[in-house]
Amino acid sequence: MKRIFYLFLIIISVAVTYGCGDGDNGKKRLTKEEKDSLRRADSLALKIGVMPTEDCLPIVVAKELGLFDKAGTDVHLRRYRAMSECRKALVDSLVEGAVIDTTLMGELNGTTPWLYSGMRTQLSWQFLTAKKARIKRIDQLADKMIAADSHGESHRIAERAIDSLMRKGQHVFIIQVEDLETRCSMLVTGNVDAALLPEPHATKARKAGANVIGSVKSGPAGVVAFRKKSMADARRKQQQKAFAKAVEIANDSIKRYGKDKYIQLLQW
Repeated sequence: MKRIFYLFLIIISVAVTYGCGDGDNGKKRLTKEEKDSLRRADSLALKIGVMPTEDCLPIVVAKELGLFDKAGTDVHLRRYRAMSECRKALVDSLVEGAVIDTTLMGELNGTTPWLYSGMRTQLSWQFLTAKKARIKRIDQLADKMIAADSHGESHRIAERAIDSLMRKGQHVFIIQVEDLETRCSMLVTGNVDAALLPEPHATKARKAGANVIGSVKSGPAGVVAFRKKSMADARRKQQQKAFAKAVEIANDSIKRYGKDKYIQLLQW
């Protein structure tokens, strides 16, 4: 009886093992099929790089509310934490378009433009100083550290602001802190003396005691930059039109209900 019992256990064990094996193989085949399907869908979709900034909010809201689908196009958002990441995504052809600024777009285009502006955004910068630094005026920035992007409008604003000090032989250091959340945190904790920040990071810093310094003038610098090569065919052009239409509807929704209703969507 014992031999029969053990033989029965062995048979059951083998059956379970082969059963699991078949299930695993089926799952692997299914996973590969799913991956292939997702890859195809992603290649056909309009891929847009966004940052956790208020100028990107209408795009994120449009995705959240399903407005791109209603407009008849498939849009995949690539969520980045810095403009440098959006820049790299464009350069490496990982996206068809990305939210950057016109200054950076000009730098990237150089003498042979390969990017074009598909839409303007409300990107703007605030020049803030740390509470611990007790700096109220730009002429007090001598020997101080300013955090900004490595390229683009925020870096240009910082350069313009300190130009008079540099010409007098005084030193001001612009350090590259690409990640916006990190830049905001460094300002609030006093690890840098000043920083260029967009919303909602600027508001977060002000609530923590940071001061807005002087008057910083910057034109409408936000832009959704598209790669010309990837947007050349008629299908992509139609996707861009549908994208713009959906974002416009999202803008109306934000105006109607207020940005506070959606601002949490920028947390990633």
